[in-house]
Amino acid sequence: MERRPQLLSRLSRCRPEHLVPGMFLEAALTSVAARASAEVLEQARRQIAEGERLVENYRYPVAWMLGILDVVGQDAEARGGSYGEAIYLTGRDAGLAYVRSTVGRMRAMVGSASGLHRSLEGIPSAASVAVTFGEHSYRRLSPNSGELIFKQDLIGLGWNVGMVVASTSAALTLGSEGLKFEATATDEDASSFILRLSW
Repeated sequence: MERRPQLLSRLSRCRPEHLVPGMFLEAALTSVAARASAEVLEQARRQIAEGERLVENYRYPVAWMLGILDVVGQDAEARGGSYGEAIYLTGRDAGLAYVRSTVGRMRAMVGSASGLHRSLEGIPSAASVAVTFGEHSYRRLSPNSGELIFKQDLIGLGWNVGMVVASTSAALTLGSEGLKFEATATDEDASSFILRLSW
């Protein structure tokens, strides 16, 4: 999983035009509320501009999200945990929240009817609609495996892997052993990586 210097490197490259949907920020804050103290939640909330009200379908600076994820990772380390694992779990929580949303339920219906490859093939186009940075693609490797390729995705490896694995597993009702994954960073700051999936 990723480390704090990698996240800070991505944060340093953020520009005002690099945006994420409010749903991502809301899911991250909900995860913090469930996993951390009130003080940590308040620190995470301070990463969002003062007075800003989050709207699920509006877009906001990815720097806000990276700030929240940094708070999550630092809190985990302070409690003896792993920075990267905490970010992964925050993405996992977001993936599970997504599956409970209207859009997520629709994706689950389509995915269960058309198969896992078709469901995974839809992730790059969904990512290009959700965020204003990076490149995303999918490639079939075999009848029961494929890989998602992320290039210059400022959110990074940990959160994205948690989001994809949890949402895909839950949407298609795959058990904990039903979807196996391996993520490999392909650059220094983990903004580019390959997520290999098999089932």
